[in-house]
Amino acid sequence: QMDLVIQNVCRDVKALGTKDRSDALEHMLHHHMGDTLFEQTCIMRLLKELGQAMEWNSSLELLSCLQQRNFEMTVYLASASITICRKMSAWSQAVHILRQMADSRVERNTITYNAALSACEKGEQWV
Repeated sequence: QMDLVIQNVCRDVKALGTKDRSDALEHMLHHHMGDTLFEQTCIMRLLKELGQAMEWNSSLELLSCLQQRNFEMTVYLASASITICRKMSAWSQAVHILRQMADSRVERNTITYNAALSACEKGEQWV
C-alpha cells in the first residue's frame, strides 16, 4: 500500500509547476513527518522519475527544498544528487555535496566519488 501512496504522491508532485512542486513536497513531508522510510522512498522515487523525464532543474530544486528543511542526508540521496549534478555539468554543486557528506558524517563510497569525478570531468574541472 505504501508503494501506491508513493506513486500517487510522485504523480501529483510531478504534475505541478515548479513553485507549487516545492510547496506540495513540503506539505507531503510535513504530513508524513517521522516516517523516515516513507520520506526517503518517496524522495528517491521522485528524483528517479524527474531524472527519467530529464527534468534536472526540478531535481535540483527538490534537493534545495530538502536542504532548507534540514532533511537527513543519506548516501543514497547524496549519490542521486551528485548524479543529477553530473548530468547538468554542475561540478561545483557535486563537490559541495561531497563536502556536505563529510560534514554530516555520511559515508562516501565508490558511486559518490565516481559521480563527482564525472561531474568535474563533464564540467572540464580537473581535480
